[in-house]
Amino acid sequence: MARHLPPASAPPAASALPAASALAARLALALASAVLTACAGGAPAAAPTPHKPTVTAPESQKPAVAASASREPTVAATTRQKPAVTAVEGSLDVSPLRVTEVDFPAIETPEALAAGSPIVAAGVIDGWQQGPALESYPGGPLDYRMLLRVRIIDPLKGVTGRTSIVNGLLYIVLDQGAVIRDDALPVEEWKPERDARDFAAAMPPGTRVLVFAEETPEHALGPVGKPGQPIPPLAKLMSVGPQDLVLEDPLLRTQAADGQTALVGGREPLGVGGAAWLEPKNLDDLIARLKQHGFDE
Repeated sequence: MARHLPPASAPPAASALPAASALAARLALALASAVLTACAGGAPAAAPTPHKPTVTAPESQKPAVAASASREPTVAATTRQKPAVTAVEGSLDVSPLRVTEVDFPAIETPEALAAGSPIVAAGVIDGWQQGPALESYPGGPLDYRMLLRVRIIDPLKGVTGRTSIVNGLLYIVLDQGAVIRDDALPVEEWKPERDARDFAAAMPPGTRVLVFAEETPEHALGPVGKPGQPIPPLAKLMSVGPQDLVLEDPLLRTQAADGQTALVGGREPLGVGGAAWLEPKNLDDLIARLKQHGFDE
């Protein structure tokens, strides 16, 4: 239809176009408009460039999203730790008692352990004192022992009439742990990492405790390099096995939720022997259980 258009040099004739030419002109204008529209419609293909700031903005916001995501594990970690804080971590710190690892046949119930123990007694921690330092390592540092004093309140087995228990106190000998290397001193003068004050801070006097114990045989400790603080002349040191110390955490006693125990194993976790050890919820429950099985004086 463009063939019917007059030359560009004859504009006056444009006004005199016949109807068909006018239609052709309108079609040409429509076609031109369509082309322009198509070009405008093609703009989205080139739009990524002007939209890049919009894309960049979320990218710049990703740290905020990532921060939120990184906070989630922290919250989850806190959630996972809650049972540990409630059921295990109380006001007591038994780590000073857990300085050695031994393989042993775990006893499944408190009453079974009591049956095989010469002495069973409940009471409170009276205090801590420096025990003997042993010459366990020829040419090496001394092997220090800490003494736990337990004042007996509830004698359950083997206490009454025993001459080695003086003034109602048990002197329980425990491994004191590592020594601090000091090359400026002779090796036998190296000091223990923890002293009686550290033990008392971790497990203070007044803490309730139940002990399954036996008298330490004469010379069983081996050669003594330093005697430590003395004990009464007739008193004997008492030895305990991995499951033989059970403490009551006062914080857990007041704050533990239903179904949780306030008892804490000393040298080993309380439940190492099985579920029966977790049934008593406090020291009174444990004492009552042992009395029900005939352990009472």
